[in-house]
Amino acid sequence: MKYLLWDIDGTLLLTNYAGVNALKHSIKSIYGVDNFQFTHGLAGRTDTYIAKEAIEEIKGKTSPAEVTALLSCYTSNLPKFMGKRNGHLLPNVKTTLETLEHRPDVSSLLLTGNCVKAAQAKLDFFSISQYFDFNLSAFGEISELREELAKAAWQNLQKQNKELRTEDVIVIGDTPHDITCAAAIGVRSLIVTTGSSYSPEELSTYQPWKIIPQLPTCSEEFLSIIFSEA
Repeated sequence: MKYLLWDIDGTLLLTNYAGVNALKHSIKSIYGVDNFQFTHGLAGRTDTYIAKEAIEEIKGKTSPAEVTALLSCYTSNLPKFMGKRNGHLLPNVKTTLETLEHRPDVSSLLLTGNCVKAAQAKLDFFSISQYFDFNLSAFGEISELREELAKAAWQNLQKQNKELRTEDVIVIGDTPHDITCAAAIGVRSLIVTTGSSYSPEELSTYQPWKIIPQLPTCSEEFLSIIFSEA
């Protein structure tokens, strides 16, 4: 059995900054700061980390309750902003997921910095939620750190499959954070650069298992990649 742990933003889809705009709107609603400018990179970060850093920049300190409140406001606003922005699925995502759905030896999960409601909103908007097992997935509420999300996903899988091996699991993403969180649990990382803000040269320095320019047009080619032992 192969377990594919998919990232969302930059790997499956691009929201055209719907998430950023929804979060800025939420910050303005709660803290009165108009057009807040994030000083930390957002790609590959967890929602928990992004919210915590934003509040600390505004107030100098924060609390878990404040982070939760901001994320709650953000996830309430996100569906509205998804409809306003011209986001899109990345090439061959839907056909790949459809193919995997009919494979009894492959399970698609999520390993994403998005909190669960944000992940649901994004996937629902593009009608691909049904392809993922949310119960075994790991989301941004778990920790500020992607590595902790990976460990939680691994524990979930171990509970379901007592014979789980590291070679059975592949993290699929687009940033160095996807590579490092895969390394944290000793599994392979497949990096798809279509929607990435990083160059292949930058990504290769983190030593992922494989880097590909986009999901293949032919789903059989993708299957040959994930079942490859090399």
